[in-house]
Amino acid sequence: MHQHCQCGQRATLVDHVIAHKGDTNLFWDRSNWQPLCTRCHNKHKQRLERSQ
Repeated sequence: MHQHCQCGQRATLVDHVIAHKGDTNLFWDRSNWQPLCTRCHNKHKQRLERSQ
């Protein structure tokens, strides 16, 4: 089964809702995962980096 991004495109990546920062429990916590397409993932990450 294929997952889809919020934008409707087929998801190509799994993103961590909360950055795991090396925490293996958070990294593997499926409730912290969201499917994203590459375009949305990159846009999301760029927005986060600009806000820091």
